[in-house]
Amino acid sequence: MEEELKCPVCGSLFREPIILPCSHNVCLPCARTIAVQTPESEQHLAAGGGSGGDHADKLSLHSETDSGYGSYTPSLKSPNGVRVLPLVPAPPGAAAAPRGAGPASSSLTCPQCHRSASLDQRGLRGFQRNRLLEAIVQRYQQGRAAAAAAAKCQLCDRSPPEPAAVLCEQCEVLYCAACQLRCHPARGPFAKHRLAPPPAHPGAPGGGGDGGGGKGAGGGRKLPTCAEHDLENYSMYCVSCRSPVCYQCLEEGKHNKHDVKALGAMWKQHKVVWDQINHCTLKLRQSTGLMEYCLEVIKENDPSGFLQISDALIKRVQVSQEQWVKGALEPKVSAEFDLTLDSEPLLQSIHQLDFIQMKLAWFTFDPSSAHRDIVLSNDNQTATCNSYDDRVVLGTAAFSKGVHYWELHVDRYDNHPDPAFGIARINVVKDMMLGKDDKAWAMYVDNNRSWFMHCNSHTNRTEGGVSKGATVGVLLDLNKHNLTFYINGQQQGPPAFENIEGVFMPALSLNRNVQVTLHTGLEVPQSVKQPKLPNN
Repeated sequence: MEEELKCPVCGSLFREPIILPCSHNVCLPCARTIAVQTPESEQHLAAGGGSGGDHADKLSLHSETDSGYGSYTPSLKSPNGVRVLPLVPAPPGAAAAPRGAGPASSSLTCPQCHRSASLDQRGLRGFQRNRLLEAIVQRYQQGRAAAAAAAKCQLCDRSPPEPAAVLCEQCEVLYCAACQLRCHPARGPFAKHRLAPPPAHPGAPGGGGDGGGGKGAGGGRKLPTCAEHDLENYSMYCVSCRSPVCYQCLEEGKHNKHDVKALGAMWKQHKVVWDQINHCTLKLRQSTGLMEYCLEVIKENDPSGFLQISDALIKRVQVSQEQWVKGALEPKVSAEFDLTLDSEPLLQSIHQLDFIQMKLAWFTFDPSSAHRDIVLSNDNQTATCNSYDDRVVLGTAAFSKGVHYWELHVDRYDNHPDPAFGIARINVVKDMMLGKDDKAWAMYVDNNRSWFMHCNSHTNRTEGGVSKGATVGVLLDLNKHNLTFYINGQQQGPPAFENIEGVFMPALSLNRNVQVTLHTGLEVPQSVKQPKLPNN
């Protein structure tokens, strides 16, 4: 927002701002410096003596309708980059005229839009003071002063903290001298961090807000040296790594076989794009500043001051919006910009790929969705439980079509528990046996027999159970929409569930008396033993 609060003539924050007929603002002292005399043949005002002060103070608005576009011959630039008119000396004889003797009329040209206005005898007192802008500038200066005073060390254990001595641009932390030596030494991972002076005010991380001088002003700027070779300056640009390099990097470093180009040539080529980036950045900064200024205006409680500038502010916002909508930021890349795609590194990477055959439907138990009592090991392929109650764990795969088969090997089986094997939705209840809710389809089994269960409905009791060393197979055929179970390679009863559709995840419930290991990516059983028939 700071740019909105700067005078276009002096480049400093507004002092006693006045509103010009075009709705732009200018400092009252600056208005005196850009006033020019109008030739007598163009005078709009009646001749004759008039009360008033100096020639520079005889400025005021005659009428906005009389303020057309006058001649404009820029000859100076303000610190803010806007060309302004110098004060034209009075014609011969005028200087000798007594005060108030009626000098020639004057005009004032806006340094931003170049619109000029003829002025009458009331002087600068005829211009309206922008009280709202004046209040915002005062509030901004107070906030900036407070921010400058608040540049304290952020790691001090003293109260109050010591003044900050440096700012680490990578860590974004302010350090006093003692804390910097203790917490941010210039070695190890901190060796390449850049330490800068603490900010003098917001928006000036380097602390220098004078807009000139220093290293950036030219002259004594130090050439950057190579990070790998301290005594060598950057001289080339590695296209492969997209970084500047020195001659020594090319001779003995990792860039010796890379495509390199002259640093100056690449700099000129990339500046075509940087000009566009800078243009877009400037446009964004201007729009952001305008929005922040509008918000500050809305905060003010001066109705007359607000109505003084509201129409002009609304027009500015509308113009800014139209510029964005009409594509004011279309690409400005010149015809010389040559964009090429180097596919050689990509082809080399493809040729170096070592393809291996992955097994069908490889997955593990999912620790992120398992009940907190589930204990996983062996790269999440072995599961047991800390609780005597049944707890549920899901697999990391989800199936919605195709045929899938996996097996679970019973590593430990004590005290005749009832582990349950099957499939479930992702939102299955995990603190009770699999199959007791409507989100799971399972076979639970003890050491003698098994049952199928869904929605807590038990069906198809079948002889044959499990013990240590047994293998339970699960066949999910989503082409036929059914689920079948196997124990030690023999089908356990008829297909357990039919007409199942949707997305399913492998699932298991067990307690602390059971431990099983998952085996996936197995071939679908083609020939199996005659299935055991249910007793009921």
